[in-house]
Order: sequence, then structure tokens, then C-alpha cells
Amino acid sequence: MAEWLRAARLKGIARYQYKNLGRLITWALLIVLTVQILSLLTPYVFGDPYPFEGIGASFEIVFFAAFVTGIITAGRSSRFLLRFGTSRTSVWLGSVFGQLTGMVGLLIGTFLLNMLIAALLFPLSSLLPQGYSMSAALYRHELTEGLKNLPDLLLYTLEWTSIFYLYGCMLRRFKALTISFSIGIPLMFVILMLIPAVREGLQVLRGDDQGQMMILGLKWLQILQDILRFIEEHWETIQLTAGIASLPLSYIVMRGTKQP
Repeated sequence: MAEWLRAARLKGIARYQYKNLGRLITWALLIVLTVQILSLLTPYVFGDPYPFEGIGASFEIVFFAAFVTGIITAGRSSRFLLRFGTSRTSVWLGSVFGQLTGMVGLLIGTFLLNMLIAALLFPLSSLLPQGYSMSAALYRHELTEGLKNLPDLLLYTLEWTSIFYLYGCMLRRFKALTISFSIGIPLMFVILMLIPAVREGLQVLRGDDQGQMMILGLKWLQILQDILRFIEEHWETIQLTAGIASLPLSYIVMRGTKQP
């Protein structure tokens, strides 16, 4: 096992990923901290109460970071590692592990920063009660809610990180096809949804049938509601399935990519 680990160069890959992803994550956390500190000045600058939004992890930041780093890790980082004759399995394994741990670290980091900002409200509440409001009971309640939501956010982070890494692998190997697919499929869906509706609507207008217009509108509204209801009821299952399937698919795509 030890010989395989040395031959696989996993330590070197982990060190490389730690250096690159660590820098990006550090910058992301610094930006979050700066924005949070600037928002604390709201009562002093504008005279409005501080908009406290609770204690929790900032998943939207992790979502965006996972998209950007997924493309970088599957593209430039993988090309650099493969130049030195490293096996594709090692590069894939190290990249996936680095991505997942990095994004989980970013999620937990945003949670800790929000805890810190909420704790700073205690002394600020004493200095400017009309601008800041924080109590031990409120802090405990928000912290409990944040910890309660954290497992779901961790799962979402793992799922979307896997999906975006697969997207990065696809973008590296099939760049034109992936971009066309990313733009074309949503556009095609919109066209298929709208063209029949527009055609039928024009026919109705020519016939000047108000009753038929109402029936047509209700029909398309029902279709839209059915689509939204299906997404709402099954989205978590779809998301989990896509996240799990992305891991082996990313390896298959990366394994077939030409050596740089």
C-alpha cells in the first residue's frame, strides 16, 4: 500500500491542491469577512439598524466557488499534474478529494465567520443599542438553527462540487460541445415551451374567441405548475443522484482526455 501511494504521488497532488485551492478559499473568506465588517458600519454611516440575518453557512458563496474551482481543477491544474507522468487515477482521486474537502472547508469557514460577526454584536449593542441588537437567548437560538441546517448544506456542497467537477472535466475534453449544450438545452426548452403557445395564441387571436383564450392560458398555466411541482417534490433526489453519478462519470471523461 505504501509503495502504491508513493508511485501514485498522492502526497504531491494533495500538496499542490492544498496550495492552489487554499489560496482561493483564503481569498474568498477574506472577501466575506470584509463585506461582513463593512455591513457592521451600516448604523454609523446610514443610521439604519444593522440587518442581522442569523448565524449560518453561506452556501451561495460555496456554490459559486465550487463552479469556478471545478473548472480550474479539472482544467489547468490537471494539465499541470499530468505533465509529470502522474497516473490519471491519482490526479482524478486527488482532484476530487481536494475539491470536496476545500469546499467543505469554505462552507464551515463562512459559518465560523458568521458566528464571529454575531458575537461582535454583543459589545456593539452596548455602545449603540438603537443600531445593534443581540442577546444571549437570540445568539443561542440562531446558533442552534445554523447548526441544524449545516448537515443539509454540507450534503448540498458535496453534491454540487461533484457536479461542477464533472462539468469542468467535460469542458476540458469537449469544450465546444459542452458550451453548446449548456446554452442550447435551456434555449431549446424555452423554445419548445413557447412556440406552441405563441402559435396557438395567434390562432386564438385571429378567431377572437375570448373563452378559448382563457382556456389556453389556464392550460399552459397548469403545465407550468405541474413542472414546478415535480421539481419541488423530487429535486433533492435528482440532485443527490446527479452528485453521485458525477464522480464515476468525471473519472471516465478525464481518463479519455489526451495527455497534455
